[in-house]
Amino acid sequence: MKRAVLFLILAVFAIFVYYASFKGMIIWPLMAIEIPLVAVYYVISSVVTEKMVRKQRGNESFMFVRASMITPDSTTLVPGALTITSSEVIFYSRKWAKGGVSIAWSCSVPEISEYSLGKVDGFHKGISLTLNGHDEPQKFVSNAIQSRESDLRRALGWDS
Repeated sequence: MKRAVLFLILAVFAIFVYYASFKGMIIWPLMAIEIPLVAVYYVISSVVTEKMVRKQRGNESFMFVRASMITPDSTTLVPGALTITSSEVIFYSRKWAKGGVSIAWSCSVPEISEYSLGKVDGFHKGISLTLNGHDEPQKFVSNAIQSRESDLRRALGWDS
């Protein structure tokens, strides 16, 4: 499905460029096709929903937050979702095949020495998790997590 949508995006773009080379051609209807195709491609390649995570985890209770993980070299944002329980923190990303999710990063809660909310890089707000024995914190971009700090502390079991 994903490859078919990507092919359609490229095909419509090629037609768009071809017709754009002729003066006086009406090309805006092609853009009406191109923009929804790009949106569909984004959804099927990046979006992780709570329903997908629940299907993988079962009926276990967890806190779900859409987030993007900043890679250790701080060059890429990996879209996905962060799930937090009293025993573990798991970041799920979208699988390339079959539309499921896979674990991209995880740690147990006792490994976390502290967390901080705020700017995680020059542009994004989110959460930084400092892990015992690691020099660099693991960073996640999410605007929603800042307003849910009480839920975060409760999910981690740090209600004090």
